[in-house]
Amino acid sequence: MASRLPLKLGSSDQRGDNVTGWQKWAKAYAKSYADILGPVDGYYGESDAAFTREMQRRLGLPQTGIFDENTAARVGYSGASASPRRKIWIYTAPGSGAPWWIGPSFTLGEWCKDVLKLNHQPVGYPIGGYLGLMGGDPGLSYNEVIEAQGLSLERLLGENPDINDPDLELWFSGYSQSADGMEDAVVRLFGDGGKYAHLRPRINGLIQFGNPSKKGTGIARKVRPPWLYALVRNVTTKGDFYAEATDEIRPLFYAEIVRAETSLSFAGHIAKIIVPVLINLVGGLFGISGLLAGGGALSVAMADADQHDHEDVDRKLIELLSIKGILTNIPALIGLLAALPGIQTHGLYHVPRPEFQGRTGIQVACDTIAAFRR
Repeated sequence: MASRLPLKLGSSDQRGDNVTGWQKWAKAYAKSYADILGPVDGYYGESDAAFTREMQRRLGLPQTGIFDENTAARVGYSGASASPRRKIWIYTAPGSGAPWWIGPSFTLGEWCKDVLKLNHQPVGYPIGGYLGLMGGDPGLSYNEVIEAQGLSLERLLGENPDINDPDLELWFSGYSQSADGMEDAVVRLFGDGGKYAHLRPRINGLIQFGNPSKKGTGIARKVRPPWLYALVRNVTTKGDFYAEATDEIRPLFYAEIVRAETSLSFAGHIAKIIVPVLINLVGGLFGISGLLAGGGALSVAMADADQHDHEDVDRKLIELLSIKGILTNIPALIGLLAALPGIQTHGLYHVPRPEFQGRTGIQVACDTIAAFRR
């Protein structure tokens, strides 16, 4: 039996309001602040009204403490009885080195499935990149991993039973590396000339956690089409190392790292950067020229770089790391050191944060989807 709305002080099961059903739903909907509710007792009392006020505050609604039709509509509440799943799908992908069932995007997807009755489809793909330092195959580059992510998403979309239904709605979400890959894939598949370009209007949004492709500040410095920017909702912890890279140093290093395809060619690529830097810094004082001429490991790496690299070395990075570059970029280097705590905050989307008004980043994302209306 569905709950009879509105629910307000004095509403109860005895009066036929099915408050018990609503209380059970509320505890599943808002686990982070469900303790305000108190026990499931079939009576809408002061604690229930306090819970509703907190819900309304988060949704930007008048804080009446009355769970009325307007509040119910904003959170997708359709009564206590089981409701059929809607033709709304959310596709989620994990961060670097994590399987598909871990991370803020997966948690968001499961919440959407359990509470909003959406269809949650995790996107699985090979773990790799970063020379295997995050786990997975060290022979896979960053770009190869996010390309595999895109192909997996394409396959899953093709298997979607509602793909040709006019009422289809789509959400996408990624965390860290997969946020970047998710945007690449959506641009390819739903952009002009893409396989699903005709379904672009059916995309509700992309909920991105710690996004390296965040407009203007993402460490990847990618430029997306305006239609995609209009769909992206970035959830970002303050100072996130990858999503808020406001300096020019981090993007340069990041660009070098993601070029790696195997550990050997990566070593060669980095050698082509480091050797000129060392020469600039110390010249011949430590016999670097002799080392290069002597056929040591460094010269092997250099030769490997000459053979395997398909791009010129980033001269900006070499110049930055020269004596002149270091002296002229001291403020930026100090800023880089100050940004290092952002590596930790990049992993704190499950923790209440001041920038999210005491909520977690995951809760912010949940509220964003719950409040969405076409």
